[in-house]
Amino acid sequence: MPGAALPRALLVFTAEASPMKKIALFLRDVMEVYLPIISFTFLFLAFILQVFFRYVVNHPLTWTQDVIVIGFCWSVILGACYTMRRKGHVQFTMLYEAYSPKVAAWARLLGNLLIIGTFAVMVVPSFKYAFFLGFQKTPVLRVSYTWIFLPFTYFLLSIIGYTIKPVIEDWKVITGKLDDAFDHRYDPLLGEVKK
Repeated sequence: MPGAALPRALLVFTAEASPMKKIALFLRDVMEVYLPIISFTFLFLAFILQVFFRYVVNHPLTWTQDVIVIGFCWSVILGACYTMRRKGHVQFTMLYEAYSPKVAAWARLLGNLLIIGTFAVMVVPSFKYAFFLGFQKTPVLRVSYTWIFLPFTYFLLSIIGYTIKPVIEDWKVITGKLDDAFDHRYDPLLGEVKK
């Protein structure tokens, strides 16, 4: 339920947490919930205006294409971070679910370490590339390409951050400190933990 996160984000200041943690959680929600909502809203409105002015008024607007491209990039990249937070990405788990808890933990651990390693290697080059493109600007609105590509660096850091918890959980399963990983024993179709 994507809409369920909005009230929680607004109530983040009532939780029992340090002021720095509250600020960090709020900023995370700004990046992963509010900015994608705003960017998609602008994308949608610009698309409607573009269609209306092109086909009804017969006088196409040029700036709407820039808004649509920027809105799409930000919506997709930052929205994927929220999806990762909610564990909403598509997973092919048919073989994974058939494994014993330790074998499943090893499989997921290796896959997650591969993701962390690959994304960690990409952080600095993506940051440098985003600022390298600063001299280029969009054709009409003259927005620097840095602002279009910089969310990708946040995406990489976010995915790394969200992948650390499953790595720790799998390590606990492998070392015998935990019986089974939650995602290995949780059945999303039934909405309950397997026995």
